[in-house]
Amino acid sequence: MPFTLKKAELDEEFLKGAKSRGMIQLKGHRSVGGMRASIYNAMPVEGVKTLVDYMKEFEAKHG
Repeated sequence: MPFTLKKAELDEEFLKGAKSRGMIQLKGHRSVGGMRASIYNAMPVEGVKTLVDYMKEFEAKHG
């Protein structure tokens, strides 16, 4: 699932915060930019919830 932030200059901060919460490999493909999350069948529901919670927290702070 690819996604971008409204302000691309916040990408690194988003990725750093995600990493500090144990979420890695979210950086998007170099030709597309932004982020991408792998939320396929093998991804535990808890991991998806963690990402959603972090996204909401980041939005509240930077939205």
